[in-house]
Amino acid sequence: MTIGDRLKEERERLKLTQPSLAEAAGTTKKTQIDYEKNKTTPKGRYLAKVAALGVDVGYVITGIRAENVAHNAMELGYLRQCRVLATKEMDKQGLDGLDFLRTSNGIDWSAMPAVYQAMQTGEETEPTNEGDPA
Repeated sequence: MTIGDRLKEERERLKLTQPSLAEAAGTTKKTQIDYEKNKTTPKGRYLAKVAALGVDVGYVITGIRAENVAHNAMELGYLRQCRVLATKEMDKQGLDGLDFLRTSNGIDWSAMPAVYQAMQTGEETEPTNEGDPA
């Protein structure tokens, strides 16, 4: 898979069109198409701008995903809120809130790897509370 292929994959993951990503990154639709077809390689300024939109630039360049990259706008919002809590030494309250969301949605700790894998592949999983620590 090429840089252009991964850039297109990221754009589609974020549900952006070529014109919308190009405009947000300060370039043209033609340039965006050229990047995705590997006719030209994106420059640093472009990559910095698309990173601010949620594109996993490390993945685009290397093919290796970063674990802390949000997969959509809502997830990015949650991630940012968690980071704010951590900077205010409220990590415990943030974790308690996340644990509440997990349990209220019927997701068992032991099911978390399967749920995460399903998120990556787009598969459906059945939540379970079996074996959940009290």
